[in-house]
Amino acid sequence: MSTLPAEPAAFTGREEEVAELLSALDPGVDGGSESVVIFAFSGLGGVGKTALALRVGHAARKCGWFSGGALFVTLRGYDKVPMTADQAVLELLRALGVGDEDLPPTADEQYARYRAELSSRDPVLIVLDNASDPAQISPLLPGEGSGHRVLVTSREVQDSLPVRQFRVDGLTPDASRELIDRSLRQYDPGDQRVAEEPEAVRQLAELCGHLPLALLIVSALLRRGRQRPVATLVSRLKVASDRVRTLKVRGVDQYRKELSLRPVLDEMYARLEPELAQAFRLLGQAPGDGIGVEVAACLTGLPLEQLEPYLDDLTACSLLTVFPDGERWQLHDLVRLYAHTVVAEDPEFLDEAAEARSQLVGHYAQRTLSAVAHVRPQADDVPGDTFTDRAQALNWLNAERTGLLAAAQWTDTEDDEQIRNTLLLSHCLGIDLHRRRDFHDWVTVAETACEASRRVGDCQVQAMTDSSLGSALLASRRLEEAVDVYRRALGLFEEFGDRDGMALAWNNLGLVLREMRRYSEAIEAYGHSARLYGDLGNRHQAAKARCNLGIALDDLGRLDESLVALEESLAICAELGDREVEASIRNSLGIVLRNLGHHTESITSLTHALGLSAELGDWHGRAKSWNNLGLTLKDLGRFNEALSAHTRARNWYAFLDDRRGEALAGTNIGVTLRAVGRCEEALSATHQALDLFREFGDEDDIAMAERNIAAILKTHP
Repeated sequence: MSTLPAEPAAFTGREEEVAELLSALDPGVDGGSESVVIFAFSGLGGVGKTALALRVGHAARKCGWFSGGALFVTLRGYDKVPMTADQAVLELLRALGVGDEDLPPTADEQYARYRAELSSRDPVLIVLDNASDPAQISPLLPGEGSGHRVLVTSREVQDSLPVRQFRVDGLTPDASRELIDRSLRQYDPGDQRVAEEPEAVRQLAELCGHLPLALLIVSALLRRGRQRPVATLVSRLKVASDRVRTLKVRGVDQYRKELSLRPVLDEMYARLEPELAQAFRLLGQAPGDGIGVEVAACLTGLPLEQLEPYLDDLTACSLLTVFPDGERWQLHDLVRLYAHTVVAEDPEFLDEAAEARSQLVGHYAQRTLSAVAHVRPQADDVPGDTFTDRAQALNWLNAERTGLLAAAQWTDTEDDEQIRNTLLLSHCLGIDLHRRRDFHDWVTVAETACEASRRVGDCQVQAMTDSSLGSALLASRRLEEAVDVYRRALGLFEEFGDRDGMALAWNNLGLVLREMRRYSEAIEAYGHSARLYGDLGNRHQAAKARCNLGIALDDLGRLDESLVALEESLAICAELGDREVEASIRNSLGIVLRNLGHHTESITSLTHALGLSAELGDWHGRAKSWNNLGLTLKDLGRFNEALSAHTRARNWYAFLDDRRGEALAGTNIGVTLRAVGRCEEALSATHQALDLFREFGDEDDIAMAERNIAAILKTHP
C-alpha cells in the first residue's frame, strides 16, 4: 500500500542530502528500529522540500524498508484555508483501508483508530507535506508500533516538536544547469540549448538564485519559446523591474503546484507579525552578501536584546539563513528582491527604508574611516577609534567588503547628508581598495563618487573626487584618462584658489606623466607641487614631491640632481619621523646610487628600506625593494643572490596580485638567467612576463619584454 505521488521527473543534485536521509531512515543503522522517528525538512518556499521527501521516500521503499506501506498527505499549510489535522486523519484512515461506515464519530476516536491501525502494521513511512503549524502535525504522529518514520516538509522550523531537523537550500550551479537541461530534453530530446549556450545558462541559473521552483519556471518558459535562445530569456529577466513577479508561467507542476514565485513569497510575508515584517523589509535593504549584527541593528534601529529574537524568527521561517559561525545572516537573492519590491509598493515603507539606508551609510563611513586609519602603517590619530588594533580593523574590512562596495553606490537620493557620507565612505574605501590593489572596484567607486559630487554642486568636493578617480585610473594603467581627470581637478582647485589642492593635483599629474615616460613634463609638474607645498609650509608633502622629482630626474639621467633631491627629502622625513615615506625614499635612493655606480651604498639603502617596509607591514614596498636589490646585486656579478632577490619580489607581487609588478620581476629574472647562460630558463621566465604584460601592462612594457626575448634568442638561438 502506498499513496506516494510519483518521483520528481527532473530531480537533480542533492546526492549528499539523499544519502544522509536514507542513512537516517535505514532500520539497520544506529537505532533504526526505534518506534517512531520524525524528520522535518525546512526551507524557503520553492526550494524543493517536497521533491526531496518523495525522492527519499521512493528510494526507501525500493530498499524494502517500509513493508507496512507509505502514506502521503498534503496539508496545504500555506493555502488560504489550510487542511486541519481533523481533515487529514480522515484521508489517512481511508488510505489505511478504513471505510466511511467504519469511521468513529468523533475526532479523538478517529485519531485513536489511526494510531491503532499503525500499531498493528509493519513499518510505515508517513509523509506530511507542506505543514505550517505544529497543530497540523502532532495529532498525526504514530503512537505504538515499530519502525514507523515520519517526513514533514514545512517552510518553518518545527522546533516545538521532537524532530530531527534538516534544512534544504538551493541547488549547486552544476545541479541547476542539469535541472534545466533535463527539463528541456524531457520535453524535446533534440533540445541542445543548454549545451550550446553554457554561459547564458549559468547566468539564468544565477538569476533564479538556484531555487528549484524558479528553475522549473524558466525551463517551462524556455519550452514555450523553444525557438528562442536562452540568452533572450536572460536579457528579459535582467531588465525586469520585478524579477520575482516575472518568474511565472501558466499551468502547474506535476504535484499541482502553481508555477509562480511571487505568491509563494507573498504567503510567507503575510504570516509575519507587523514588527517582524518591518524588520524583514529593513534587513532586505542590507547591501553585500552577509548581514552582521552591527548592520542589522543599524538598519532596524533595534537594540541587540530585541533584535536577536527577530533574527531567530526570520531564520526559523526560512526568510533568513544563518552562516555557520552564527554571527552573520543572509537573504536569498530573490527574497532580497522581493523585500525591495514590497518597499517600493508602499510610500510609507519607502520612507522607512530610505532612513535605514541613510543610517547605514553614515555608520559605514565612520567605521571605514576608523578602520583605514588603523590599517595604514603609521596610524597616529585614529578618528572614532572603534577598533582595538590593526587586525580587528582588517577583519572588519574583509567581512564587510561587499556591503561597503554596494553602499558606496547608494547615491540616487536627495538626502544631502547621505550623499556626503557616501562620498566619505568612497574616499576611505578607495584607500583600502588601493591597499588591496583592487583597482577595478576602486575605479567603479571613484566614478560613482564623481557623479554624486557634481549633484552636490561643491567644486572643492568635485576636485577631491576627481583626484581620487585619477589615482584609481593611474593604478589601473588607464593613463590618458588619468591625465584628463587630474587636469580637470587642477582646474577646479585653481578656480577657487585652493593652493593645497593645486599642489596635490600637480604631484598627481607628475605621477601619471612619469608613467607615460613624459619625464620633462613630470619634472615640471613635481617642481610646481614642491614649490607650492614649500610656500604653504607643508614640509611633509614637500618632501614627498621632492622625492618624486628625484625619481623623474633619475629617469632622464640627471643623476647628481636626482641624488640631491632624494637626500633632501630623506633628511626631512627622518626629522619628521615619517617612516613610511622614508622607506619609499630609501628605495628610490638605492636605484640612483646604483646608477651612479655606488653599489655598496645602494645595497645599504635598499636593505634599510626592506627593514622599514617589514616593520610597517608594507608588503608591496618589500617587493619593490627586493626587485631593486636584485638589480644592484646583478651589477656586482652576484647572480645567485640577484636571482633569489628577484624571485622573492616576484613571489610577493604574485601574492599581492600585482600582475604588472610580477611581470617586471619576471623580466629581471630572465635578464639575470641570460647573464649566467641559463637561456632556456631565461626564455621561459621572459615569455611568462610577456604574457602578463599583454594582459596588464602597456605598449612599452610589451616592447621591453619582446626585446629581451630577441636578445636571448640571439645569444641562444
